[in-house]
Amino acid sequence: MTSEPKAQVDEQYNHFFTRYDGWTGGDGVYSTRLPDGRIVWTFGDTFLGLVKSDRTRLASQNEMVRNAVMIQTGETFDSFKTLNQGASTPKAGQTYFTHAKQKGGKDWYWPLDATVYNVKLQVLLSHIEKTGSGAWDFKNASIDIAICSLTTGTVEKIIANKYQGPWGYGGAVCEAADGYTYLYGVIHGNLTTNVVVARAPKGDLTGNWQYWNGSQWGSQPNDYSIYKDASDQFSVFQSGTRYYLFTQEIVFGRRLFLSESSSPIGPWTAKRLLYTVPPEQGTGKVFTYNALVHPELSRNGDLMISYCVNATDFADHFNSPGSADRYRPYFIRVKDWQ
Repeated sequence: MTSEPKAQVDEQYNHFFTRYDGWTGGDGVYSTRLPDGRIVWTFGDTFLGLVKSDRTRLASQNEMVRNAVMIQTGETFDSFKTLNQGASTPKAGQTYFTHAKQKGGKDWYWPLDATVYNVKLQVLLSHIEKTGSGAWDFKNASIDIAICSLTTGTVEKIIANKYQGPWGYGGAVCEAADGYTYLYGVIHGNLTTNVVVARAPKGDLTGNWQYWNGSQWGSQPNDYSIYKDASDQFSVFQSGTRYYLFTQEIVFGRRLFLSESSSPIGPWTAKRLLYTVPPEQGTGKVFTYNALVHPELSRNGDLMISYCVNATDFADHFNSPGSADRYRPYFIRVKDWQ
């Protein structure tokens, strides 16, 4: 690396996601470019409804749903469309990807990464199962796959239980030069999050997955870690002949790091700091998490990154000026990152 990374706020994309109807806030922000140039955005827990001009999100005019989808057709504010039914009507928004058991309230989907194969969009879905009454009492029960129309985004079918277990493969996906699509998952330990990896053949996530055990690929999931202390959501992508793993400092840290390798499974070296989220977005009454790279929006040698901001008190998302800016992504571009 010849110079230090230089980060600047992407005011344009921050403006695009400062929205007043439809999608008004969300986390778990993944983007996938479609063959015709459009970009599909998926989100985890999402507010749908209306926001006042002073950025007040009224609880009476917003519904929180478990996931959402937007389609971007250009680089203007009006080129973003929320696909969820009832998105722009107070308290009428509906979840986009619905689990068969979701009506009971204990099972839902959080979308993960996605890819295009055989003229369809394949979206990896983390099937979340509620395990208790607390806010953090849930687990990943399985990884399912939604097959969606490239034209309309309509969910044509959901393949259930592609993977069953706790490790959540698909938080990052990398379409590698060797013809495989790599799927990365996480193992949670005591204040640690280690990365495991699987792969699917020829870009088809519905094909047979193989799992890396440190020396060979096998048919059974394996707890061999290719990277230690990653955030729950991170990114792996290729640029030139190199592969890069991007992660946020664990336990809601504000520092964003990048490592590199000649292989999509590591070893990962040259770890360096790309950016530190400002204190006002990651301390006190707010915290930051879910930082991801968006290669399809990176241009002129820069790297597009989003990170999410959330309020430590759920009530702070509502009923005061600026409350709509406490649960949403923010965007930066980093130059001289390689």
